[in-house]
Amino acid sequence: MKADSSVETQSFHAAAPGNLRKSTILLGAAIGMVFGFSAAYVSTLSIFLKPIAATFGWSRAETSAVAMLAQLGLAIGAPLLGGLITRYGAQRVIPVSVICFAAGLFAISQSPGNLVIFGLCTLLLGLTAVGTTPAGYLTPVPTVFDKRLGLAMGLAMFGLGFGNTIMPVVVQAWISGSDWRAAYRLLALSVLLGGCLATVLLFWPTFTKTETRVQAIGLDARSHSGHELSEALSTGRFWMIALILFAISGAVTGAIVHLVPALTDRGMEGGQASRLAAMIGIGVIAGRVGAGVLLDSFHARRVAAGAFAIGGAGLAVIAASSSTSMVINGIGAFLFAFAIGAEGDFIPFFVRRYFGLRKFSLLYGVLFAFFAIGGVAGPIAFGWGFDRFGNYNAVFWAAAATCLLCAMLVNTLGRYEYGVTPASI
Repeated sequence: MKADSSVETQSFHAAAPGNLRKSTILLGAAIGMVFGFSAAYVSTLSIFLKPIAATFGWSRAETSAVAMLAQLGLAIGAPLLGGLITRYGAQRVIPVSVICFAAGLFAISQSPGNLVIFGLCTLLLGLTAVGTTPAGYLTPVPTVFDKRLGLAMGLAMFGLGFGNTIMPVVVQAWISGSDWRAAYRLLALSVLLGGCLATVLLFWPTFTKTETRVQAIGLDARSHSGHELSEALSTGRFWMIALILFAISGAVTGAIVHLVPALTDRGMEGGQASRLAAMIGIGVIAGRVGAGVLLDSFHARRVAAGAFAIGGAGLAVIAASSSTSMVINGIGAFLFAFAIGAEGDFIPFFVRRYFGLRKFSLLYGVLFAFFAIGGVAGPIAFGWGFDRFGNYNAVFWAAAATCLLCAMLVNTLGRYEYGVTPASI
C-alpha cells in the first residue's frame, strides 16, 4: 500500500509540471500537427488528385482509392500506436513515425504509374505516420491538464488547423512551379524538419526519468481509475462514439479531398480553388479552438451536436450551389471544416470523460482507427459518386445528411463517467 502511494505521488508531480513545460508541450504538439499526416497529406490530396490522375490516366475513384489507402494504414496503425506508446513511451515512438512519414512522402514522389505499387506506398505511409496524428501528439496533453483540458486541446490542435490552411496553398505553388512529384519531395523535407522541432519541444530536455515514464504511459494521480479495453468495448456508448466518428470522418474527409476537383469541374480556376481550400484550414482552426473552449463549460455531446449540424449546413451550401462564387463556396468550406476541426477535440475528450485515463492511449488509438476508416470510405464514396453521376452533387447532399444524423445521435451518449478532479488545472 505504501509503495502504491509513493508511485501515485510521483505520478501526480510528473503530471503537474510548471507553466513553461506545459507551454512547450502545447507548442510542440501544435507544430507537430502543422507538419503531421492530417495537414501535410490529407489536406493536400485535393491538390494532388487531378495531376496524379492525369499523369497515370486513372479515374477519380481509382486515384481516391489508392491515395486514401493511407487512411486504411492509419486505421491499422492507430490501435498499435496506443500499445507502443504505453510500452515504449511517446518520446521513442513519435520521432520514428516522423522519419517514416517523411520517407513515405518521398517514396510516393518516386512511384511509377502502377495502382498496386502506389497503393502499397500510401498504405505503408499511413501505417507508419500514425504517430504524427493527434493520436500521437496529443498523448501528453490529458496527463498535464484536466479542468482546462478542452482549451488545452483546442490550443494544441490550432497547429492542425493552421497546417490545413497553409499546406494546400504552398503545395499548389510547388506544383505550379514544377510538378506533383517535386511537390511531394519538398513536402517530405518540410515534414522531417518540422517533426524534429516538434519532438524536441515535446520531449527534451526537461523530463526526469520518472516523468518520462509517467508521460509515456499516460499516468497521473487520477490514472488508476478508468475502463480496461474489454470493459469499454462492452459498452454501447463506445460503439456509438465509434459509429459517429466513422460517419463524420467519411462525410467531411471525402468533401475535403474532392473539394478542389468539384470546384474546378464547375469552371473555377485551379489557383482560386486551392486558395478556397485554405478556408478549410480556417474552419478547422475555428472548430478546434471554439470546441475546445466550449468543452470546458458545456457538455461535450451538446457541443458536438452543434458542430456536426454546422458541418452539415456547410456541405449543403456546397451541394446547393452550382456557381464558382468564392464567397458562397468559401462559406460552405469553412462551415463543413468546422465539424472535422471540432471532431478532433472530441476524440480525446470523450475518452478522458467517458472511459478515464487507465487505458487512455489504447482507447484513443482504437477510436481513432474508426475515424481513420471513415477517412478511407468517404473519399472513395465521393469518387464513386462522381463516376456514377458525372458530378458531386448527390454525394455532397448525402454527406450533409450524415452530419445532421450524427448531430442527433451524439445526444444519446449521456452523462460523463469521469468528471473534473477538484483543484485540477
